[in-house]
Amino acid sequence: MANHRIYQFTSVGRPLDPAFPTNRAVLILMPMSAVLGAILSWIQSGDPWQALQQALVYALLIFLAWALAREFAPDDNPAAFISLSGGLVVALASSSPGLMTAFVTLGLVRIVNRTTGLAARRTDSIALMALSIVTIYATASPLFGGVAALAFMLDGSLREPLRQQWLYGLICLGASVVYMVDHGIGPTHLSVPDSLFEWLALLFMLIFALNIILTRTVRSKADTGGRALEVNRVRAGMAIGLLAALQGIHEPAEVAVIVAAIAGICIGMAFRKGFRAPPAG
Repeated sequence: MANHRIYQFTSVGRPLDPAFPTNRAVLILMPMSAVLGAILSWIQSGDPWQALQQALVYALLIFLAWALAREFAPDDNPAAFISLSGGLVVALASSSPGLMTAFVTLGLVRIVNRTTGLAARRTDSIALMALSIVTIYATASPLFGGVAALAFMLDGSLREPLRQQWLYGLICLGASVVYMVDHGIGPTHLSVPDSLFEWLALLFMLIFALNIILTRTVRSKADTGGRALEVNRVRAGMAIGLLAALQGIHEPAEVAVIVAAIAGICIGMAFRKGFRAPPAG
C-alpha cells in the first residue's frame, strides 16, 4: 500500500485495498447497501433518480461510519463493523444524514492521527480548511469551525508538527466567529439535551471519552513506512471525533454518522469485556 498511486495526490486519502479481508468485506457490503437504499426509495417514490441518489447515500453512510471507527480505534477491526451497522441504521432512520460533516471530520481526524503515515500536504490542508468553512455555513454549525481549528492546531503541535497548520486553524476559528457574530449567536446557542437520541449520544460520548483517557498504546502501523502509530496523535484524533459529534448534538441528523461510529466502538468494548470476564457461577 505504500506505493499506492493515491499518495501521489493526497496524504489524507486511504485506499480500500481488497487484499485485506476487512476492506474486501466493506467493498461487498457497500453495493449491497446501495441496492437496499435504491429498492426502498423506489418503493416509496417510484422516482429512478431519487432511487439512484439513495443508493449512493446508503453506500457512503456505511463506509463513513466504518472508516470513522477505523480512525478512532485503529486496533479494533470488529468494532468498525458494528459502527458500519450503525451507519445503516442512520440511513434507514434519517432522510437527510450529515454526510458533509462526517466526511470533513474524517479528513480532520486523519491529518491529526496520520494513519496514512504521511503528514498532510498543503493541498490537503487548504481543501479541509475550505470544506470546514463550507460545513459551518451549510449546516449552520459555527462550533464545527472550532473543532476544525483544534484539529489543525493539534497537527501543528504534536510529534513532527506542521507549523503552518496553525494558520489554517486560525482561519477556521475566524470563520466561526464571523458566522456567530453575523447570525447573533451567543451562549444561549447551547442548551440541555431534550431528546432520547441526545441523551444516548451523550452516554456513548462519555464512554468514548473514558476510552480516550485509558488508551495508552496503539499496535497498528501506518499505511506507509511501517511505523507504529503515535499514541498521542491517535488519542487526539479520537478527541476531534468526539468534539465533532458533541458540537452538533442538537442537530441529530448532522452528527448521527459520527455518533454511530462512536457507539460501535463502545458496544464493541462492552462485548469484549463481557467475554473476558464472564459472571461467576
